[in-house]
Parts: sequence; structure tokens; C-alpha cells
Amino acid sequence: MDLAAFDALAEPLRRKSAESVARHGFALVEGRTCTPDEIARVEDRMGVTFPERYKAFMMRYGGGVFGYLELFFPVDPDGPETRLGVRSENDLEFPDRDFVAVAAVGTGDYWGFPVTDGRCHEQVWFHFHDDYDRELVAADFLEFVAEYGLKSSTDRALERRNQ
Repeated sequence: MDLAAFDALAEPLRRKSAESVARHGFALVEGRTCTPDEIARVEDRMGVTFPERYKAFMMRYGGGVFGYLELFFPVDPDGPETRLGVRSENDLEFPDRDFVAVAAVGTGDYWGFPVTDGRCHEQVWFHFHDDYDRELVAADFLEFVAEYGLKSSTDRALERRNQ
């Protein structure tokens, strides 16, 4: 999926988010974006190269809340005690850099990219914490966010049932 196609899919959520802010005071899309230089600095510090679609998303939408997902911030927030940045989270959980987590599931499991020779794969995988097994969930980051950020788990279950 390219960024223009993703933007078209995300537009209803962006409108709904603006309405939610006006009515209830909270956003459904609330991310901290970053610059190409900030991404390059994090890649250098981590010793990895992120996928292009992930970088494009982080520059356009940022880390934080995106619909039904909470993504790690692309650059670490200020303060050494925070675990909200992609680098700080991966320094703790995946210091050998064979996997780069970009979102926590909330159960100790993560979504992210396997890494080969310092390059993150385009595909997004689910990393199980208890047996270190992995399962492919999306062909690329934009497809992942479209599936898990724009749809609730109920929506996904209904779609599978109707197939």
C-alpha cells in the first residue's frame, strides 16, 4: 500500500478524531511526528534501517494514538525514565536487534519488524513474549495500521466470519 492510498483510508478517522476533540476533548489520532533527520539519528543509534513506509507514516502521522493502535514514538520523549520511544523500548526488550518493536500489544507481546543484517523487513510481525515465536500480520507497515488502527478487533472478527 502506498501513502496516498493509506491517506484515503485514514481520512474518515481523521474527521472523526477532529469531531471527538470538539465534542469530548480527546483525539483518535494524536501522534508526535518527526523529521527525516530525527529518524536517521534513531536509526544510527539503534544500528538499524527502518522500512520506508514506516518512516513515511512517522513523518506524516507520528507515534502515539492512531485509532485502535498506540504506536511507540519515533523519537524518545524527554526523560530517561520513559519507555515510550522506539529506541528506549527496544534497548530494553530487543537489545540484540533481531527484532524492532513498534507497538506493544499490552500482554507482553509486540508488533514489529524482524531485522536481517541491520535492515528491518517491510513486513510487520507479531512477536509472542512467552515462546519468542513470530507470526506474519501484514505485508507492510501501512497495511498493518490500516488493519489494526482503522478497525476494531470486533470489525476484524466479523470480516473473517463473513469470508
